[in-house]
Amino acid sequence: MEDLEAAGYSETQAFSLLYSGGLKIYSTQDNGFAQVVKWNFQELKAEISETVRVYEMAVYTDDTIKQARADRAKLRKFTEALEDKRKEIRKKYLEPYEQFDREEKELVAIVQAAIDNIDSQVKAYEERLRKEKTDKIREFYEDNIHDIGEYLPFERVMRPEYANASVTMKAVKTEILAMIQRVDEGLAVLNEVDSPYAADMKAVFLKTYDIGAALAEQNRLEAAERKRQEYEAERARQKAEREAREKKETEQIIRAGQKAETSPTAAAEEPQPEEPVTAIDMRVYVTRAQMVQLKQFLKDNGIQFGPVPQQ
Repeated sequence: MEDLEAAGYSETQAFSLLYSGGLKIYSTQDNGFAQVVKWNFQELKAEISETVRVYEMAVYTDDTIKQARADRAKLRKFTEALEDKRKEIRKKYLEPYEQFDREEKELVAIVQAAIDNIDSQVKAYEERLRKEKTDKIREFYEDNIHDIGEYLPFERVMRPEYANASVTMKAVKTEILAMIQRVDEGLAVLNEVDSPYAADMKAVFLKTYDIGAALAEQNRLEAAERKRQEYEAERARQKAEREAREKKETEQIIRAGQKAETSPTAAAEEPQPEEPVTAIDMRVYVTRAQMVQLKQFLKDNGIQFGPVPQQ
């Protein structure tokens, strides 16, 4: 309402801009509590709707823009007055609740102090029982674990829920004995396995205590080894084919510079003059391995070779 008063309007004057009767609040209570805020809503709505309709249809020109500003200000003053009244009513309704809220929290704090005192003692008692039960479970474990404690430590056997009062010692003992038996049998199976992957299988078993998982690891590793061997065999085959092809190509290059030799039978029947030696300069592109093979071929066939003379 301060904004309205600063603008020269009282609350009554602001409401009278659109409604002559003013806003009226009727407080109703049920068992001491206000259930509904009753006010002259329908009366206000009818008269305001009729009054505002004129402005909704209004069209302003450049010559009447001053009037448009005045009309806008009048409508805004009304909505501000209505909003201020809403905030005022809300504050009045919240004041008793806020007081009740503070007082209720004070009472809860008083009671909570007593609850905390009891709760700490109950929890200490329950924790003591959990520790005593855990000690009994550890004793039973040590009496039955024999020589596999290294593979099945108490920390892997003990489950948090075993210490709960709702879980009987009989149920705990049954589960522990079953686990010890499972590990015993699994280790016995793995100790008989003749496989290069026995250590890997045992590592998986000691992680999961599942013999099925250990055997699956063996199958996985064997499959991986088969794939590796197939890959290596394929590489070796491809290498052999490549070397054979390169050797053949080298021989073809060398033969290209030679004349066909006379057969031994013809040479015996008719003496032939010594065939002149022809020098052939050529450039051959070879790998190191091919170069070794080429030199050996030339030597085996009595073909002289040497560096190309500098021009």
